[in-house]
Amino acid sequence: MLNTEHLPPHAEALAAELEAQQGYRVLRRVPRPYASLPHLGPAPDGTCIAIIDTETTGLDSENDVIIELAIQLVFVGDDGEVIGHSMPHSWLEDPERELDPRISMVTGLGAQHLRGQKIDDDFARGLLDRADLIVAQNAAFDVGFIERRYPDLAGKAWACSCSEVDWLRLGFEGRSQSALLAHVGWFSDAHRAAADVWALHWLLQHRQRAPGEREVRTHLARLIEASQQPTVMVQAERAPFSKKELLRARGYRWNAPKKFWEIELAPERVEHEQVWGYRHGLPAMTTRPVTARERHR
Repeated sequence: MLNTEHLPPHAEALAAELEAQQGYRVLRRVPRPYASLPHLGPAPDGTCIAIIDTETTGLDSENDVIIELAIQLVFVGDDGEVIGHSMPHSWLEDPERELDPRISMVTGLGAQHLRGQKIDDDFARGLLDRADLIVAQNAAFDVGFIERRYPDLAGKAWACSCSEVDWLRLGFEGRSQSALLAHVGWFSDAHRAAADVWALHWLLQHRQRAPGEREVRTHLARLIEASQQPTVMVQAERAPFSKKELLRARGYRWNAPKKFWEIELAPERVEHEQVWGYRHGLPAMTTRPVTARERHR
């Protein structure tokens, strides 16, 4: 059920009437960010999740830099229910270089917004260090920028809300944050870090019963559960170049630094995959275990 308490009752009545007509869907704007933490005293007990988003000068974490960072802390009980959350904290930073016009088109940020701005690294690092799990919509992208900026945070546990929730099984057709949010009836101002963090928090609070499940659960509970499951990286080392398309079609990705193809699988699928590789003339597959502390690197 949609939580529409923040919306004007008269407008919500019109929206409900329109939704009752065949051929219409209504999207509602997510509410303004708010906190649900005590003003004084300690933070709630439970698992601490840091939801983050970065806006950057480009896609290369080795050469591009962060121009906006947002972090929101969410505290979760043993049952996966949120017991408190902060407001998103966000900072801009001057990259001291000319911005690609396409970055400005996507983010709405220009030199006039960034000039002289600086991320509060002590505060940001403290928030991330406090977290038991860092969550991002595209963790493989954000982790590179975060660990380059804060090397002492290397090895923190990460989870990806895009890849680690089985959205297809839940009936979702796309995996972009805007598409997922629209599927459950909401929209947000995208491509600014604080807005994206809050929208992801809102999305992950959505409750749904998956096929075969007995309980209605939040997507955040599913994501935490998925992140805790160990997996195995199956590595097609020394695979001939001629097998490139075969591996790509199978779902393997190219590990550029190590120069081989690999795929992440549940442990029970590894033996079957190794047999598949043997049957297709590949050298013996190697494996390595993966947890949330290695995943997405």
